[in-house]
Amino acid sequence: MSIFRANSINPWKGKLIIKTVTLLVILFIGAPAGFCQEEPFTISTSYNNLLSNPQKTGMLDLLMYELFGRLGLPCELVYTETLNSIYDVNSGVLDGDINRIEGMEATYPNLVRVPEANMVMEFVAFSKKDIPINGWESLKDLDIGIVRGWKILEDHTRDFPFVTFVPTEVELFTMLDKGRIDVALYSKLTGYAVVQDLALTGIRHLSPPLARREMFLYVHSSHKNLVTPLAETLREIKADGTYDRIVADTTRGYIPSDR
Repeated sequence: MSIFRANSINPWKGKLIIKTVTLLVILFIGAPAGFCQEEPFTISTSYNNLLSNPQKTGMLDLLMYELFGRLGLPCELVYTETLNSIYDVNSGVLDGDINRIEGMEATYPNLVRVPEANMVMEFVAFSKKDIPINGWESLKDLDIGIVRGWKILEDHTRDFPFVTFVPTEVELFTMLDKGRIDVALYSKLTGYAVVQDLALTGIRHLSPPLARREMFLYVHSSHKNLVTPLAETLREIKADGTYDRIVADTTRGYIPSDR
């Protein structure tokens, strides 16, 4: 069962030592039937949409269960707000972060990237207006909304004068719908999921996309011995068609056909 929290206080700190000892045993004596671990590998997720949700039916939910299941590792998805998520993993409170851009390890030294992408995410500007854009700088004089903690969006708008930060995507698209901001910066796929879930009309993404980035699973450095097996297994999931099936089953019908 996914666990949803209101703050960053977490009961998993005491389990980190147990997990580390277990992985050391795996490293030195091996496990013929795959990795064995009694305590679940806790993966932080800040999504509440078609990528990850409380029902555990999101694309990344199913991908993580498939990935860790093939390695014989139980995993558990733990909801954290976007801003807190990366800190909890870097400090070792949680074991992994579900979906981040490359380079997070430069700022958070205890993170190790699994070098096979979960997905490619398009970052776009949503609007109710017909606004011509061409790159980040073309947004500079607009009233912009961003969910706090989305580093790629924060970094590219750091010096912009009219940026509003909100805690979740619900506030973001509600503000856009009410005309309180000109554009909402978000990922294309999950943005349309929010629009559909909130039954909003007249909102579309502007072209061209602002950026396309591969997204990766990160693990705490105490689990770095899992990085290669996780990457190899993810490649196998893609090669045997399981990945395409998961994506098709969980994302079908969200983006309008004319977009």
